[in-house]
Amino acid sequence: MQIVYVGSTAGHSGKNLLCLGLGRRLLDDAVAFAFCKPYGGNPYKVNESYTDSDAWLINETLGLGQTPEQCCPVVRTQDLMAHSLRHQAGDLMSVILATCQDLGQGKDLLLLAGGGTLASGATCGISGYQVAERLEAKVVLVDRYENDFYLDHLLHARDCLGERLLGVVINSLDQEMNAALEETVMPYLAAEGVRVFGRLPRDKILGALAVADLVEMLGGKLLCGAKFADRLATRFFIGAMQVRHASKFFGGVHDFACIVGGDRPDMQLAAIEGGAACLILTGNLYPSEIILSRAEEYEVPVLVVRDDTFSVAHRLERLREAAPLRAGAKVARGTKLVLEGVDWSGFYAALGLKV
Repeated sequence: MQIVYVGSTAGHSGKNLLCLGLGRRLLDDAVAFAFCKPYGGNPYKVNESYTDSDAWLINETLGLGQTPEQCCPVVRTQDLMAHSLRHQAGDLMSVILATCQDLGQGKDLLLLAGGGTLASGATCGISGYQVAERLEAKVVLVDRYENDFYLDHLLHARDCLGERLLGVVINSLDQEMNAALEETVMPYLAAEGVRVFGRLPRDKILGALAVADLVEMLGGKLLCGAKFADRLATRFFIGAMQVRHASKFFGGVHDFACIVGGDRPDMQLAAIEGGAACLILTGNLYPSEIILSRAEEYEVPVLVVRDDTFSVAHRLERLREAAPLRAGAKVARGTKLVLEGVDWSGFYAALGLKV
């Protein structure tokens, strides 16, 4: 049985995205496999058990039928960290090894998803480096190539992993970077013995945030439109201009979230009628019943947050890097990009899999 560990040198790099796509292709090719996230950082309760929310999403999306404990045997909680700092967490590596041994019975491949970075879990003695070594897993790294530091981090990981590094997938690649990648980066990586299995483009759908994510990430309260909580906002406008310029500013698009002060009913109304995906009202100021009624009529979710308009806008720029995959449209889009962007013949050949 082959074991493949999908890791990264930076957080929010596309590990879950790649695991979803890999899992879908393995299913399509009738490869018998199981999935596990050894160490998860997003606790999620399923019945009476805790697992990792991303691991459970992958299990449910691919229809694997695994238990919460199989999907993620060690979940990072405050209690776990407190025990780890006192060296009282127990032998967590044995828990992971036993889970993987159980899952791997009768399988051709065991697909593992890393949590955070390759270093994550070191406090508990279960970093990605340690897990990959103990399981003798092959490692595929997926990261965003956003600056030249990417190569430094990648080569450092290569030196640490040695022959365990199977190859890399470059994620969220801007189109204008393709020429430089072909002319300089790809030849450089080839000379360094690093195989590139795929390149995934930057995509506005994957960078979008669902209304439910906005509520959670901003600590907001959803006032109406709960049944449209899966709606995606791919761009964000600040409603600070004069209302007569609003229609030109919004440009006729229908996938934007309007960040606007709770004391600007004129702009709130203009955004609703202009096709907003949702309204984010700032300053903890609640809208009038007229605004809520119009929002219900136009099926526009409205949430209110404590922070001021520009603080919210600044936070959203950072939060978009960590946009989760929960929305169905993002799962479908991400899976499609992986299926189209990975060199499957090269990947299977490197693993010695024949399909």
